[in-house]
Amino acid sequence: MKTIKWATVALLFFALVSIVPGHSSAQFKFSDVSPDKEYFEAVHYIADLGVVNKVSKFNPGDNLTRAQAAKMLVIASKKKDMPTPSITFKDLKPGTEQYEFASRAVQLGYFKVDKDGKFNPNEKIKREEMGYALSVAFNLSQKITVDHPLMLTDMKNHPYAEKINGLYYAGVTQGDAGKFLPNDLLTRSQFALFVARALDDKFALQVKPPEQTSRTYFAKVVTGGINLNVRSHPALTGDVVGKLKDGEIVEVLGQTGDWLLILIDGKNGYINKSYTVDVGVEKPGDDVATEEPGETPPDVTEPSLPEEDESEPSVGTSGLIGKVTTGSLNVRKSANSTSEVIGKFKLGEKVEILSISGYWAKVNTNNGPGYVHKNYLKLINQSGNPLKDRIIVIDAGHGGKDPGTTKSTAKEKEITLNVAKRVEAKLKKAGASVLMTRSGDTFPSLQDRTDFAKKHYAEAFVSIHVNSAGSTSAKGTEVYYDSSTNPNAAESKALAKKIHDNIIKKADMADRGVRDQRFYVIRNNNVAAVLVELGFLSNPEDFKKLTSDQYAELYAEAIYQGLLQYYSAQ
Repeated sequence: MKTIKWATVALLFFALVSIVPGHSSAQFKFSDVSPDKEYFEAVHYIADLGVVNKVSKFNPGDNLTRAQAAKMLVIASKKKDMPTPSITFKDLKPGTEQYEFASRAVQLGYFKVDKDGKFNPNEKIKREEMGYALSVAFNLSQKITVDHPLMLTDMKNHPYAEKINGLYYAGVTQGDAGKFLPNDLLTRSQFALFVARALDDKFALQVKPPEQTSRTYFAKVVTGGINLNVRSHPALTGDVVGKLKDGEIVEVLGQTGDWLLILIDGKNGYINKSYTVDVGVEKPGDDVATEEPGETPPDVTEPSLPEEDESEPSVGTSGLIGKVTTGSLNVRKSANSTSEVIGKFKLGEKVEILSISGYWAKVNTNNGPGYVHKNYLKLINQSGNPLKDRIIVIDAGHGGKDPGTTKSTAKEKEITLNVAKRVEAKLKKAGASVLMTRSGDTFPSLQDRTDFAKKHYAEAFVSIHVNSAGSTSAKGTEVYYDSSTNPNAAESKALAKKIHDNIIKKADMADRGVRDQRFYVIRNNNVAAVLVELGFLSNPEDFKKLTSDQYAELYAEAIYQGLLQYYSAQ
């Protein structure tokens, strides 16, 4: 009797094990798709979804027909249960399975009938047509822009270029050696990979977005005497939009593969990096002219960023003075740049602030009240917390599709946001008006970030980043300011030093100094603006600190103390 009971238990155990997911004995497998194939998981994934039938063979090398593709796409996009449209095909009869799926696919815009009203169900499908259908089915079209250049060069001027560009940036396909091969026939295994990648991110190819670098620098053309073509896109198939002479020096804004994004005659273009040498962050032979700052508020567009308040900030002015940060600052009769100049303040003068509205501060002068542009005043509270009412923008570097530098599972965008939120909380507790360029995993462009600061009348700007290097020995903290175009370079340097010194001390970081560099977000700001590189993810010691919440708190406290000390200095 006991033997029978144990036999029954054993049978039940093996029955249960056989239905547990992950046990190969219970999983369906196509006999002609071996585990070593790239498409093994994708094929069985779409089979489990019912996109393809679970029969003995998948026939991965066979070319796909239009009828097969229509059926599979309708099922994959979950449109199988939609009412059957009444469409007349000259080569399909209503009531047949081919008609049911073809009519749905046409109604949904995945496929088109030919000029004779035929669907051509048995015609082998080309990659271009399948690419179009996938793009429509999963809404993956992508306009071709500087941020999303056409990387598959044989799609240039193709009517489906934006559709295929969408597949590229969604990680569905990266073509073959930079080409999509639109006229090649599509195999069943290729289709399985495309659909799986469109349906589930775990199958998607990793797409490195074109580098939107914070650092700009200059490069010298070295061609041995011949001209270098400037192209519209980062490929030899890009239109030639200009030429550079041997020895000419240009400003580099970013990089995509072997192509440098440059500024030429006020417009963007691409040149091949192999014909250039880096000449650093200052253009040789250029003298920076120092001029009295303009006083017209910047003309900025609405950024696609989180905003807490659309109105002009309410700034407390009781006991507030302003220290002039430029060589000569006009005092106007009224709050606009065309108003009569009634006086001037010199660098370092301190003035009483009566009120602030937007960019304009009403001040006391010997001749009565006047108005000055507040960007050229360091606002100092004479009582209470030095940070109270100061408008400070905290910029967590990278975000969204741009992870920044990475190592293992650590991503720069997550580290910077963690620290930024902690800084935000500390500043708010001190009474500051804090604005975040991003509060979640979003991707504001570099221009969005600086426009955001200007739109909200920022008085200080702190951008937080994490470094990386080819050598694991590089480590430590460095803080940057810009003196090339930022009119508040001296204030930026002073703020950078305060933050730098606090990080070195509190987080026990190696000291890499305070540096003058042309990072986009600080050179395109007009207030005290700094960029903080906390440490190197590529260095084991720094990595442990950067991935620790304990050190995130120390970094945040150091940045907070740096701002506090900067605003405490009279």
